[in-house]
Amino acid sequence: MRNKKQFKNEGFTLIELLVVIAIIALLSSVALIAFMSARQKSRDTKRLGDMTQMNTALELYFSTYKGYPSSPIPGIPAGMAPEVLSSLPVAPKPTDGSCDSIVYPSPVPGGHTGADYYYYPSGTSFLSNGILVYNDYAYYFCLGDKTGDYAGGMRILTPKGLR
Repeated sequence: MRNKKQFKNEGFTLIELLVVIAIIALLSSVALIAFMSARQKSRDTKRLGDMTQMNTALELYFSTYKGYPSSPIPGIPAGMAPEVLSSLPVAPKPTDGSCDSIVYPSPVPGGHTGADYYYYPSGTSFLSNGILVYNDYAYYFCLGDKTGDYAGGMRILTPKGLR
């Protein structure tokens, strides 16, 4: 049988428990910060991937119609889905960095912000196979932070590539 003195020496003190809880809280906050940073980087990577996909789709459209699509709905290329793409990509939310403060060109009140992808046909318009097309375009999007070789902020995809 144990006596009462042996029981007093077993277990953790309150200070020891508080120190362990503080260490766990510190480690979990560091992990949460790393997780949030990884999520932001993944959204920026998705934005670049979407624009690479759109570049390919727009070049396929160009090879078919000898021009780039018009945009009867501001910011959205006409005739891309489902003819060339199954669906148009949508910018991931939430926005990152200073993207909310960027306003893209738009004839509609309120405009489009950096939270959106915005297609803008430009150059000379002409009819090709009965479809209105343009000889140039700009596809605007925003990166929240540096991604690969691209700095954060507004980026523009054109037939010449990404700038």
